Formats: sequence, structure tokens, C-alpha cells
Amino acid sequence: MRALAVAALAGAAISLIPAPAALAADTKATITASATADKTAYAETDTFTVTVKVTNTSSVDAKHVHYIGGDSESVKDVVWGAIATGFDLAAHETKNLPVTGKFEHSAWTHGYGGIAFSLGADNIDGEGAVTGVQLNVPGAFTQFSGVIFQGESVSSPYEPGKTPGVPGVVVTAKTNDGKTVLGQATTGADGTFKFAHLPAGIARLTFEAPRGWKVLSGENGNGTPEQVQVIAEEADIPRVFIVAKQVPVPSDSPSSSPSPSVSVSPAAGPPLPVTGSNTTLLAVAGVVAVAVGAGLVLIARRRRVRLEA
Repeated sequence: MRALAVAALAGAAISLIPAPAALAADTKATITASATADKTAYAETDTFTVTVKVTNTSSVDAKHVHYIGGDSESVKDVVWGAIATGFDLAAHETKNLPVTGKFEHSAWTHGYGGIAFSLGADNIDGEGAVTGVQLNVPGAFTQFSGVIFQGESVSSPYEPGKTPGVPGVVVTAKTNDGKTVLGQATTGADGTFKFAHLPAGIARLTFEAPRGWKVLSGENGNGTPEQVQVIAEEADIPRVFIVAKQVPVPSDSPSSSPSPSVSVSPAAGPPLPVTGSNTTLLAVAGVVAVAVGAGLVLIARRRRVRLEA
């Protein structure tokens, strides 16, 4: 919400302002809103209840607070109640209002549904209040594959069957918050990698390239994690295409001393094998909400490259 700009006056100038003008600044209300789901995870057949907390943070009554726009993902039969019809909110008052609905099948295949919306009032100050919530619907698992191919920049084109891939790149899939590892895969000779069993939802991919290569992942190709959407019941074809660029290999300094060996405690257990494009499922976790800026991100971006026939 855009903050109210307040002019700063000093000294004798303050005494020159008439009382009515000072009071005029208090005719607009300011509200905030937040949304909370009644469960951390749902089944596809569940009915969800979202509690919307609306607070009037000003000293002026907010008149006819109401829904003014929004979006939803993989939900249906949403009942907005008083948020749709409108309600008054006294100065410094808070109301908790329910919003209910059901899930479409796509909530299960995507791993989540969600709502995002904006509230306004007849005498609101600024742009109103924006809030939203992601509703996790875990349970679906699917394969997910992609290609790491050779290029010079993030805009390099990929021509299936002709553009050379980059073998030996270790790809790690994590939950969207980056806290839980879901699996690892390694690119084969053609640059393809495949996870055989990932939970539907939003995942983040990180890349460990062989010596002499840099994977141009992330929004601007700066090597940050790649956010992808894992969707069940889709065809088993590559869903993400990422460029890797050759970089100079620094020469080893003759004065460098060898690194000390590191012993591994037997309690740690043997390392997990990662070969070819095979996938090892390390952990399973539910998808997490993604709160960005003023609303809810309901669909993760996919890597877009220029494909050439």
C-alpha cells in the first residue's frame, strides 16, 4: 500500500495553518489486510476456509470496505461473504472475515491453489490493501526433466538434436524455500537431466557445473537458483532449458599447497550415488507459499528460450 505522505512543517509556519485545514487531513481512512488458511495442507476434495484480517489503522471510520479485484488459481465456488458486499470499519477496529471455497483438480496436479485480492473503501487513502494466501494440496508426484546446453548468453537459441549439451552438471532440486533437498540428477552426454519422482509444486534448481563451465541460471543468468513449476500428469518432455557458457580455467599456482584430506565419520553413512540422468529422491516436502511484493505469486515462471526447429 502506498504510504500517506505527510508534509513536515517547522517553526512559525505551523501556527499559520488554520484549524479546519489541519482537520481535513483526517478525512481519509487507511486499512491493512492479511489472509490465513485454516490448514497447512489440504486434500483435493477438501473445503478451505481463509480468515481475512482487516484493520483500520487510522482515526477515521472506513466506509464500505469491499473487494475491488483479485485473482485465483485452481479454486472454485469461492464465497467472499461480507468482503464482497462491503462493511464499515470503525477507527482502529479489526474484523476477521471468512472466505470459503473448493479446489479444482489442477490444485492437486500443481501442488497448490490460492487466492489474491485487493480491498478498498469509499474513503480510502492510497491504493487500498492487497493480500493473498497459497493453499497447499500435496500428494501428486511426477517426473521432471530439462536440458543444459552450450551457448554464450541467456538468449542463446536451442535447436533440439543439434545444439550440444553440457554433460556432468549436477542438478539439485529443493523446496521453494531452499530448506529441503528433494533430489539430485546429473546431465548426460546430451545435456539432459531427469528427476523421476518430484512432488508437484514450485521447486528451485541449483547447478554445479564441471570445471570450465558456468550455468547461466536465474532471471538474468547470474547463476542464482532457477524456479520451476513441477506439474503432475504432463507429458514426459523437457520443461526447462538453461544455457551453460564456457569460461577460462584458472591455472593452478605452483606455490599452492595440496588441500588436507577430509575424513568422513562412519556415522555419516555412504554417499548417495548420482549417475547419468538417474534421480535420487532425498526428501519429500510440501510446497510453501511465495509472497512477493504486493500479492501472491500463484504460478512460478518457467525458463523461456528461443527454440529453433
